[in-house]
Amino acid sequence: MRKKAVMAVIGSWLAALLLVGSTVQLSEMRASRDVDPRLQSPVGISEIYNPNDKAIYLTVKLSDAPPGTQVRIAAYYLQGNKPLEVAVQEFPNIYGTGYLSLKITPPQAGWLIGRYKAVFQLNRQESGSIGFIVAADKADRVYRTFTSLGHGFSVQYPAGWVEGERGTGSVACMFLANPDNTPVSSLNVQVIPITDGDDSQAQEAVNLVAQQLIDQIKGFPNSRIHGDMWTMVGAISGRELDSEYVYQGAKIQQRQFLTYRANNVFVLILTADQSVYASVADHYFNAVKTLKFLAK
Repeated sequence: MRKKAVMAVIGSWLAALLLVGSTVQLSEMRASRDVDPRLQSPVGISEIYNPNDKAIYLTVKLSDAPPGTQVRIAAYYLQGNKPLEVAVQEFPNIYGTGYLSLKITPPQAGWLIGRYKAVFQLNRQESGSIGFIVAADKADRVYRTFTSLGHGFSVQYPAGWVEGERGTGSVACMFLANPDNTPVSSLNVQVIPITDGDDSQAQEAVNLVAQQLIDQIKGFPNSRIHGDMWTMVGAISGRELDSEYVYQGAKIQQRQFLTYRANNVFVLILTADQSVYASVADHYFNAVKTLKFLAK
């Protein structure tokens, strides 16, 4: 694919601060379906796009930038070992505080299906990156509901997946894309009891378990935490981790959503080989969206 022409717009600055001693930074790196026409802030944030989407926007917030600040946004299609650059925009001399946006449109033949990566540079140094996916249009997704009366929750999983071996006592349910789990594609929910916990310590409990998971991930070769943030899904608040690592020679992509309920931290986990991650990632987002706690 040849590099596509893109439109990048510097929005109306929230403040043009010429502070010699200010600390310039990039934050709020997002992919979205649209942007606010005045601020250029993201609208319709998502990590999953379909072939019918007419545009994908990459946005980032620049803060306290002195004159002469340089920002670069580049998007890559991840194929094999050599990422393919599909869009790039440079902002060579900007200042102040506000959003920058990059609009990517599909080539004439349509979007390349698979995983993409956006890299954000500040003054020629990488400041951060995010991933997003263009997935094949599969309107026929069918899900079943798993309910655990003992742990008091329900969640949806793909109807074609099979129940796997739970392994440890903390795993409340485990579902696999195929009985051999080759390549790796699994969705599970773990329930971690919190001793002497109460609702006032919910965030502290989630952070404790999240740190344990991060430490485990960092123990694997080539590990990297791509994302770590608090988010709201419906009425449920939780912390989400996005990571990758190598396990037994396979490149693994993992998503985890952690939330607290009744002296337990619930961890919903999608683990997938990177070669198939794009085709199963939407199952994770559906599971997070459909996670419900039963009334007592």
